[in-house]
Amino acid sequence: MQPNYNITFMKKLFTVQTALIVILLLTAGWLWSRVSTLEDSLAELQQPDLYSVMNNMQQQTHKLYYAIEAENAELTDFYLHELEEAAEELIDANLYYHDQPVGMLTETMLEPVIEDLEETLDAGHWEQLREKRAILVGACNNCHGTTGYGTIRITEKGEVNPFNQNFDVLE
Repeated sequence: MQPNYNITFMKKLFTVQTALIVILLLTAGWLWSRVSTLEDSLAELQQPDLYSVMNNMQQQTHKLYYAIEAENAELTDFYLHELEEAAEELIDANLYYHDQPVGMLTETMLEPVIEDLEETLDAGHWEQLREKRAILVGACNNCHGTTGYGTIRITEKGEVNPFNQNFDVLE
């Protein structure tokens, strides 16, 4: 009896194909795991850095103080716009920090105050702007208290203008 080389070849081919399929499935699983990890890392990198955004907002609020004091509508509008953009960055990211919903709190506590300041600026009511600027600072401090960071207390201004910027209206 002569060995059937076709059957032996087919068995070996089946074994090789099965091994290749197993290797491909394992590789696909590993690659899927890597892609998921990279996607998570990318999502984390796309989240705004809360500390940097808050520092930026504090600086814009501080400069807003001087622009309002100088009754410079153009500069006041600029700093309100910058402050609003920073707030929207936190809102759009739906940012959480230590399980605190910073994005949602920014949307409910800060954004309405900024919008109110913009409307008051459009009306040209400088005394009301000064009063509402204090409400803005209060909103920041209330949010800090709500999230357990009440030790961070923002003020309207420092004792001396620390910026190398003149806030007066251009003549």
